[in-house]
Amino acid sequence: MINFISHSNKIFSLTGVIIALIFLQACGTNPTVNRPATVKTQSLESLLKQAQQATGEEKQPLLIQAAGLLVLERRYEKAQEILVHINQQQLTPLQLDDFNLYYGETLLALTANEQALKHLQSVYNLQAKSVAWQIRHAQSLSDAYLANFNYFEAAKLRIELDDIIDTSEALTANNEKIWLALNQLETHFLQSLISDFNTQRVNGWLEIAYINKRWGYYPEKLLSEINQWKMRYPLHPSMVNQPRILQKAEAAEAFNPAKIAVLLPLSGKLGNIGMMIKDGILAAHYQVEDAQTAPQLNFYDTAHSLSALTPYNNAVADGADFIIGPLTKEAIETILNQETINTPILALNRLEEQKYAHNQIYQFGLPIEDEAIQAASYAYEKGFRKALAILPATATGNRARLVFQETFEDLGGEVVYIQEYRETSQLKKNVQRLLGVDSSIERKRALQQLLGRNLEFEMRRRKDADFIFMLASPTEGRTIKPFINYYFAHDLPVISTSSIYSGKLDPQTDIDLNGIEFPVIPLLLSELPQFKESRDALATTLPSALDGRGQYFSLGFDSYSILKQLSILQAFPDYKWSGLGGELGVDDNGLVHRALTWAQFNRGVPHVTKEREIRELNSQKLNPLPTDESPAPIEAGNLTVYQETGQDE
Repeated sequence: MINFISHSNKIFSLTGVIIALIFLQACGTNPTVNRPATVKTQSLESLLKQAQQATGEEKQPLLIQAAGLLVLERRYEKAQEILVHINQQQLTPLQLDDFNLYYGETLLALTANEQALKHLQSVYNLQAKSVAWQIRHAQSLSDAYLANFNYFEAAKLRIELDDIIDTSEALTANNEKIWLALNQLETHFLQSLISDFNTQRVNGWLEIAYINKRWGYYPEKLLSEINQWKMRYPLHPSMVNQPRILQKAEAAEAFNPAKIAVLLPLSGKLGNIGMMIKDGILAAHYQVEDAQTAPQLNFYDTAHSLSALTPYNNAVADGADFIIGPLTKEAIETILNQETINTPILALNRLEEQKYAHNQIYQFGLPIEDEAIQAASYAYEKGFRKALAILPATATGNRARLVFQETFEDLGGEVVYIQEYRETSQLKKNVQRLLGVDSSIERKRALQQLLGRNLEFEMRRRKDADFIFMLASPTEGRTIKPFINYYFAHDLPVISTSSIYSGKLDPQTDIDLNGIEFPVIPLLLSELPQFKESRDALATTLPSALDGRGQYFSLGFDSYSILKQLSILQAFPDYKWSGLGGELGVDDNGLVHRALTWAQFNRGVPHVTKEREIRELNSQKLNPLPTDESPAPIEAGNLTVYQETGQDE
């Protein structure tokens, strides 16, 4: 095993501005940075002056030292300028090791990964180097293996380092690197690497990574397997300084509320939406097998409250130990702006600005951003690299545009042109500009006026795009898509958002939407058995949940269904909950994200083109709903599952 100690962090904390200053001075540039301490500056200046004045074999080691310092300051291009002019034939074996380390690090930073690995592998005299130098080399070599997709070798080097690093912070950082490398490996390959030829420490890492990947979708099973692993490896370094994901997993506890308060507008202009969400929550509540142990469910009508704090405070005063809602962004922000929040909250909307960090606050809405991200990812997955976009000139359209463009370009695609629209009467011209035929039309018109007669004209659209991203309502889409077809772009795929589908089957009208592909909640179109059964249950009891309002019913149903699992979903990034509204996950900020089903219009009828994988252990289906429409309180056993308590001020 390599003789390492943990001084690498000290190496990388050398003076930051000094080298940049001196090198710029040597090039005749006037730096704008402050000059560091005089002693260090003189030492570095002396090094560069000596290198400039030296000749032959004396010059090479001085240049190598200067390059090494430039690497530490991440001035990789400048370091490379020095290193490429060094005569390796004039170097001693130890100097050559320095050269290979610094050049390898430089090439790695400049993404020349294969060449970087070759240089770092060409270091042979480790025992003659300082322990700080050795640990720096091992870290860089591990990073080079990682960059070249040799994840096991990258992890093994770090595991050896882990044996002798002497600070908790450095151990934690090193273990995160081990975890990162091993989690790039496929589950079956991880399992195959576990062998008696490995050390106990290596096998321990392989096993815990395998357990995480194998059971990451099933938290209870995962925690059980981790506990058994601990018995086999009681003093393993990954338990002493756990990777962050394992820390979160072990700390996660399911919520188990006894009294749930739901803050919704049950009257007024948002009353229809609030009531549909309420129906979804009640439907999920009836899925509880034992009504005697089900939590009490109390509804608070927020429509008549001048302040969002009124129903919230009433709910807390009534003993609520979990709150679902409120619905509007303004109400959510009002509640979250309080100095202290002691009751867990699952808000039914998402704020654009994420400035609230609290381990008991979650936000679950239907944001256009999630759909724009999925549209960009889906298009890239299909092989599209050049996009056109047509969106409304609204706040929602602007949010969708920004997120779609950022996501698609981060993936490696390019948004060639973006067209906004405002009035339906202008959609024809908007599509002309989108497809680049407007200039051809203008040229034809000008020539006809000049010549005084009609001209034969062959219109051509732009050819620099693979597909169109469109945000539109069904009505707008039924105008935009025919114009796209008319202007010779019928073969250009169109990817939209869920807003393009009304939720109602209307082949005669929707035939104008033929070819458009869009994401949709599984409840409405999924062909999987559990969703078909849910539609059958709703068809006779609540048919309104099977049209465009179904997203609100699903929001209510899923918010109640995942309530107890929120902290676990947040702790386990691979764990997803298969709800009526999509496959649900929770990120580090407590935001619930949905992955939807994909469908495409064909002869005016949407057909599923891509389904999400459904996990048997948490897939949701809806049992038949109660048909009692009486306004009296509904009972579950001897518990009142809701009450309307509108608060007036």
